[in-house]
Amino acid sequence: MSEEFEKLDSPLVVHKESDASYLETANIDVMSTSGKTDENKTNLVRHRFKKTKKKSKLPYVILLLVIIVSVVCALYFSGVIGNREENTTENTTNKTYAEVTENRFEGVITVKGTYIFFEGEEIDDMAALERILKYLDTDTTYVIQDEEADSVLLTQEIIPLLDKYGIKHGEPTFIISSGLKSKYEKAAETSSSASESTSAAN
Repeated sequence: MSEEFEKLDSPLVVHKESDASYLETANIDVMSTSGKTDENKTNLVRHRFKKTKKKSKLPYVILLLVIIVSVVCALYFSGVIGNREENTTENTTNKTYAEVTENRFEGVITVKGTYIFFEGEEIDDMAALERILKYLDTDTTYVIQDEEADSVLLTQEIIPLLDKYGIKHGEPTFIISSGLKSKYEKAAETSSSASESTSAAN
């Protein structure tokens, strides 16, 4: 009975002919059939696999730590996290309250000589007063104060202008002093006080 051997490829993965584990297929067949080994050739067959290097995860870990630290620092310094007590005390101490002063001349037109005051503010001329009145709502009521007013200015110019724009008003109220001063009166007072001080210095 003759034994037939199929010629099988070598199960070795051979990378280079210069490797110590490289054996030709014919030599393996001879060795297996003869059962003898040459002293020059080794029967030790080594599998030489190319090692795949594992990628290091260290750069990714470092990058992740840097991102986390930077986000935490940004949140801390912007005041989102931490220092809650300090922020609340700063907010309570830095509150400022705006005082709203009540205008005692609101709804009042004062005529002092030839000077016109609309709600305590001096108006330069009739054109400026008309610009204010034409934007007011009709049926708005104003009190007219007469403080030694020029009668022509009051009766022939201001009152007809109020009637033209539908501003309600009563008869002018005579007053002794409203406390309002024109810029021209203030300038005259400062010049007179300056002249008195220079005369007193001489």
